[in-house]
Amino acid sequence: MLEKTKFLIAIIASKSLHLFKEVFKKGFFHLLSANFIISFVGFGAQLLVAKFLSPKELGQIKTMQSFLWLAILLAGFGFGTAVLKLCSEKKPQEEKAFIFKQNLYYTAFPIFFVLVVLFILAKLRLLSPDRDVNRLFPIYMLVIIPMTYISLIMVYFQALKKIQLMAKMQVILRLLGFLILVVATYFYGLIGFILAIVFSTYIATLPLYFLIKDDLKSRAKVDNVFSQSFFYARWSVAANVFGEIGRSMDIFMLNYLLKDRLSLGYYSLATIFITGLSYITSTAQFIAIPYFSEKGTDKKEFLRVLKKYQKLMILLAFVVTVFALLLVPPFIKFVYGRDYAIAGNYFRILVFKYFFWSCYALLGVAILGLGKMQYNFFSASISVPISFLLSYFFINSYGAMGAAMAQALAYLISLIIVTFMIRYVIKIHFGNSAT
Repeated sequence: MLEKTKFLIAIIASKSLHLFKEVFKKGFFHLLSANFIISFVGFGAQLLVAKFLSPKELGQIKTMQSFLWLAILLAGFGFGTAVLKLCSEKKPQEEKAFIFKQNLYYTAFPIFFVLVVLFILAKLRLLSPDRDVNRLFPIYMLVIIPMTYISLIMVYFQALKKIQLMAKMQVILRLLGFLILVVATYFYGLIGFILAIVFSTYIATLPLYFLIKDDLKSRAKVDNVFSQSFFYARWSVAANVFGEIGRSMDIFMLNYLLKDRLSLGYYSLATIFITGLSYITSTAQFIAIPYFSEKGTDKKEFLRVLKKYQKLMILLAFVVTVFALLLVPPFIKFVYGRDYAIAGNYFRILVFKYFFWSCYALLGVAILGLGKMQYNFFSASISVPISFLLSYFFINSYGAMGAAMAQALAYLISLIIVTFMIRYVIKIHFGNSAT
């Protein structure tokens, strides 16, 4: 019996080592480390600068960031997804470069439109009941221009599977931005935080430009670039905007419904840790899309890859969730003090939002890989209204704690919806049963 146990352990260890080597070659750990550093500059940096900001200011930052990420999706208008899909297909490199260049041009129009609309909303004080949010957002929204283009460049590298190059570049740029952010926030508080984000993001575009400048010279002949790009972009922007509204539904609703701005600040701190956890899952998504796209014509191989990595993703999410439940709440109390202990209570509920999302995260990118983005939109168009109703009811009844409860329940419902959707998409795509 002992010998059989040792033999079984040896097999498991061998397979685990093989899997580790496989994901390492595909750039998972390079990208994972890069993404964690990026998270510090975006949401995660608040873990360190929170000592220099009040809970109210943390809530203001979180509110502005929620509007910002939604605005970036609208500004990008889904052309990043078009680049990801079209440039990950088997085409000559010159054609891929031309498609990328054209999509850079297309993106300029929605960027301009979004900036004008946001400026008007801020001036009319419609973004928030908080006067400072409306006053500062016109400065903060300047990052929409570089962040939209950076996102487009990154998905181009992703499509070309240049994961390690992209990860190394991200690490260098974000470390520089991180230092600027901490120093500026320490000396100038909230306005320093905003100006540092804007400045460092513009600086980050310069080395990326030198990496893609040769691709911008492509003169390849590619027919119907706009029509192909717009086909993928229109469904992608619809799905992504709905998805982002769903992800930030708690912040949007708390912004308008909650009078206690301190509670919003404590809640915002809890969401920072959720964002940190989410980078693990989003990294797996990021790498998986080109592979799902490549295998979109082979049902057997597509299902094999999907089932294999879906099981691994669920297992990983479960382990991460358990450790987070044990470590994060006491960490918050120890580092930020007893006044922030309520943030740990919010986290204990919000972490289930992370777990449920991780359980269907790869299913969503599998649908994208098959070129059926409209079904991600259909899923979001069902789940977002449900999330809105749950958030409205629970926040009015239980305040910030209700927002966390609504998010966890909404993501469980989304898991059920997407699971049914992927089965249907595989059936219509391959013309047979998904099983």
